[in-house]
Amino acid sequence: MASPDDTNVYPSRIQELAQSLDCFTEEDVCTLCKVTFGTLEAWRKRHKGPAYSRIGNRVLYPRAGVREFLDRQVRDRSASAARTAL
Repeated sequence: MASPDDTNVYPSRIQELAQSLDCFTEEDVCTLCKVTFGTLEAWRKRHKGPAYSRIGNRVLYPRAGVREFLDRQVRDRSASAARTAL
């Protein structure tokens, strides 16, 4: 996946720089969450997705913020809920 602003910079270089900052790129988060750039943008606008930093036109996602977001997505199936479903 390539976002529209990646035309002048090699994606591998962007990836390398993001990793050196302990961040994920938009492409990484889209791949990880299996969502489109549009969905990721909507999450940012609605304050629903992972924490991010905007640097110029580039959006980077700190790994700790992505981890916290993923932790919030965990669904716990308690024993009582499993019994009532059967």
